[in-house]
Amino acid sequence: MNEDLKVKGHISIVVKDKDGNIKDTREIDNLVVTSGKTYLATWLAAATQASNFMSYVGLGTGTTPASASDTALQNPLASYVQGVLSSTSNSWINTCTFGAGVNTGAITEAGLFSSAVPGTMFAHQVFTVVTKGAADSMLVIWTVSFS
Repeated sequence: MNEDLKVKGHISIVVKDKDGNIKDTREIDNLVVTSGKTYLATWLAAATQASNFMSYVGLGTGTTPASASDTALQNPLASYVQGVLSSTSNSWINTCTFGAGVNTGAITEAGLFSSAVPGTMFAHQVFTVVTKGAADSMLVIWTVSFS
């Protein structure tokens, strides 16, 4: 019997103004990069996991399409934020909030990382501009599904 394990990532983005009104939402599939697949295999093989799996989300302003060979954001913004980790039957989820004043501007890329810079990149995606003003918050829900 031959069975294939597929790993698929998906990003949900919600930008809210200071009053909690939704300004923008996105649903984006992402690319699980080669370094991320290697990290996952090594992490699973470890006798114990010394740290949480891919706890950090980074945002940037890069515009070149994501590639399997990516290991970092193209133009990272200052802060990588640690999310809250959870799971369902076949999915792992990182829920991360970038508060007011954190990583503002015309955001066009996101990455999932093992730690704050320079952590190992697991997944990456480039997308059309999501504008986050100084008073806005951005919720990023990164789901990795196994099938």
